Amino acid sequence: MTVTYNSSHILSDFVQRLDLSHHPDCEIIIVDSGSADTETTVQVAREAGATVVVSEKNIGYGRGSNLGAAAATGRWLAFVNPDVSVSFEQLLTLVSIAEAGDLDCVGPRVVGPDGREKMTWGRTIRPPWRRRDRGYSEDGTLIFAETISGCCMALTASKFEALGGFDSDFFMFCEEMDLHRRLKDSGGRTAVSRDVVVETPGGASSLGVTDRWRSVERMVGHTRYMFKHFTYLEGLIAVLTNLSKISIDPRFGDRRLSLRQYFEGIRRSDEST
Repeated sequence: MTVTYNSSHILSDFVQRLDLSHHPDCEIIIVDSGSADTETTVQVAREAGATVVVSEKNIGYGRGSNLGAAAATGRWLAFVNPDVSVSFEQLLTLVSIAEAGDLDCVGPRVVGPDGREKMTWGRTIRPPWRRRDRGYSEDGTLIFAETISGCCMALTASKFEALGGFDSDFFMFCEEMDLHRRLKDSGGRTAVSRDVVVETPGGASSLGVTDRWRSVERMVGHTRYMFKHFTYLEGLIAVLTNLSKISIDPRFGDRRLSLRQYFEGIRRSDEST
């Protein structure tokens, strides 16, 4: 399944690569999250034989994925960003690897358009004063990790349901990390398979989203994670640290706009703690 936000410009290529006609036992679910191009997305979905779920407003990745999962019927769920080049054969290979290795969640190696591998596995967020390690270990072609990239991953539907899906309080960023942490706490295992490789430029799935907005929203997700999994004091320290970065780092551009976005996100986070 995939969640789109103004992504109709790349959606046709995405569903063509999957090619549902060769895999009648699989299904494509497209969740449109309040896009301006919803009509085009619906048309592409119908032509591909996909199920489409439409939200009138932008509800974010986690909540959108939960809507898609609710419409799914299979034993395995594959969450894939629309800018990822992947086929059903590759997704089915991931599932086979997971079943053979007794994994609950598995992802592929991810490379950019230049062929360079991206580091898509590692440890979950921890305050710097807590014990930290690299968060992963390797065993043959599998890399067992605390968390992996949510751009392309397969997860058992039963485990996803048992965990309650993604935490909808995370609008964007850190929602997969939160899911993987809860999965690990429940005794589940997450890994990356070196045998499957997918390509993505990253950040190409949404038009009109600026780097500044992404940077602030990443901080919001980080802060939500800190408040949820650590002490309230550690959450407050994260807030102060991020505010200082916004005040100093030029990538945040209009500081007043960035601060307003961050505070709005923090208020949503505080309401959930």
